[in-house]
Amino acid sequence: MLIRALRLILISSILALVLAASAWTQPPGDAGGPPRPPPARKIPGINADDKFIHACVDCHVNHTEMKMDVRLSTLMKQWNEKVDEKLLAKARASSPEGLVLKGRHPSIGDSFKNIPGDCLKCHGSTSKMAPPFAKLMHSIHLTGGDENHFMTMFQGECTHCHKLSAKTGAWSISNGPEK
Repeated sequence: MLIRALRLILISSILALVLAASAWTQPPGDAGGPPRPPPARKIPGINADDKFIHACVDCHVNHTEMKMDVRLSTLMKQWNEKVDEKLLAKARASSPEGLVLKGRHPSIGDSFKNIPGDCLKCHGSTSKMAPPFAKLMHSIHLTGGDENHFMTMFQGECTHCHKLSAKTGAWSISNGPEK
């Protein structure tokens, strides 16, 4: 009988310790329940306002307050002469095998009415004459950390470019004229 009583005390003690330990490691929740998940991250165009509904042309503007003109027409004028070495390295890394980039962008005239749609004529996904658009844009916009103003100013937010149709679940990229 004594052995049985000791076993009962031992089992009760172990059970009490296990319950106490779980209470100490359990983060507080509602009424002692499981912890709540964190609130949803605010994603522009998904569950927060989208300030860049026209994608490329809403970001690539003349930021006069920062003395930074990143309109594609302005950039293209520079690239027609010479592409910056860091940007050229990203373009080369995004290029199809065997393509040799010469360090400047061919002239496209004043074709800035349908961005990025017009870019896809040369930069299509199967292009052999230019770096494919998706690889090139992701390399340019999502690498370089603090030295990349898309990462710092726009936090590398995918939905600034990629737009989700909540109705169909399809993704797209808006086209528009340069501002």
